[in-house]
Amino acid sequence: MTDDRLEGLLAEQIAYYRARADEYDRTYPVDAGARARLLGELEAHAPYGRVLELACGTGQWTVELARHATTLTAVDAAPEVLAICRQRMGAADVDLIEADLFRWRPPERYDLVFFSAWLSHVPPQRFDAFWDLVADCLEPGGRVFVIDELPAVATVEHAAPDQPAPAVHREVGGGATFRAVKVLYSPSELVARLGSLGWTVEITTVGWRFFCASLGRDKGCDQS
Repeated sequence: MTDDRLEGLLAEQIAYYRARADEYDRTYPVDAGARARLLGELEAHAPYGRVLELACGTGQWTVELARHATTLTAVDAAPEVLAICRQRMGAADVDLIEADLFRWRPPERYDLVFFSAWLSHVPPQRFDAFWDLVADCLEPGGRVFVIDELPAVATVEHAAPDQPAPAVHREVGGGATFRAVKVLYSPSELVARLGSLGWTVEITTVGWRFFCASLGRDKGCDQS
């Protein structure tokens, strides 16, 4: 399992989202009821102050964050989804940044860091470093809000064996197939792993498919 293999998998994951950009909104499997519950949990933290969204995609959640944010910055590696996000945002003031999240570093700190459908795409080898990045993005006392999928989703995925990280095969319109990282955590596993890194975590499950988590740093953790 070499780093070159992992880099190749991550590059293919970006290529997948670039190829899927035009069809993402009509194929993403969140129903209205689940979305309403997830949005209700998110809005419990409003007003958000200065907000950073990681892996914003086509802006499905960016528009919701903009309703309560003082300032809003959104980052994604795929220019095609950022173009759709810009259209969706209309006149709303949002700073869109094209960057690979495994290489990007924040220019400032934020009151809320948000990401949806991204944590499951972070390879286990990059988990600790990714959460170090999230911590570097936060103001002291800031919060993190995460939306992602539960382990039951594995039953509807197409596993890709013998990869450098847990991965699935994903097909886009026209038949092209890509690999993408897919790591599905149970709530108890995620609480334990993040707790060992100095995070406090509250997780709510929404149906069989989704969870949302509100996180903060333990008071003893250095945020200098």
